[in-house]
Amino acid sequence: MARETLAIVTGAVPTLVGNDIQLSPGYSINKYALKGVTAINQVGVAGTAGTDSIIFAGTYEVGDQIKVTISSNLTTSQKYRKTYTVDVSKSLKKASNTFTNKAIADAFAAKFSSEINAGLIDYPIASAVASTVGATGKLLITQKGKEKRGLETFVNSSSTAGTVVSTIVQTVYSEGQPADLEEAGIAKSEITATNYSTTTVTLDIEVAQPFIDSKGTVIKDLKIFCSAANYTTSLQTIINAI
Repeated sequence: MARETLAIVTGAVPTLVGNDIQLSPGYSINKYALKGVTAINQVGVAGTAGTDSIIFAGTYEVGDQIKVTISSNLTTSQKYRKTYTVDVSKSLKKASNTFTNKAIADAFAAKFSSEINAGLIDYPIASAVASTVGATGKLLITQKGKEKRGLETFVNSSSTAGTVVSTIVQTVYSEGQPADLEEAGIAKSEITATNYSTTTVTLDIEVAQPFIDSKGTVIKDLKIFCSAANYTTSLQTIINAI
């Protein structure tokens, strides 16, 4: 979360007390800091991590080589990039294309799984599972986390009759989940619900009492996680009456 954003968690809708808006039991703000502001509501969404389906099809022969390159900025500011290679050997070449393609998917899954199991902190892949789809082999890669999009896959095959194609399904961002609150700076002990609505408002920082964080940065935006219904509507009603 940006340094100029302050996150708050509450279980009650806001109230107006004199000239102050009680945003939560622990936070209030002069009402004029929100005069004319539009409160934006985001409902809680569990989210889904992005995936990449890599399909191995056609006829692979012994000596063919397949490469899968993962490129990601999910876990580090510097882009992570690594290429994995599988050579079709006698042990991978089976009696049917289906079994061969599944064996190739299995071989790639094993390479990914070994690094996942190694517990590398900056590794961007959460799981890699091999299966078959009709006469093809399938490697399903799931990225780590639901807060960012940043998984890219590049595939290549030296085979004349075997093919490899990747299809990415982008991440659906989670919102209002316990992990989102923790990422926003909410203490774990304060997170008591499984799902929160999120209200975002921008402050008028020219008022006399802006929020200032511990490093002296003026807070310009408030992100309020609420486990009670209708927080955004209640806050907007108060703002409209100022």
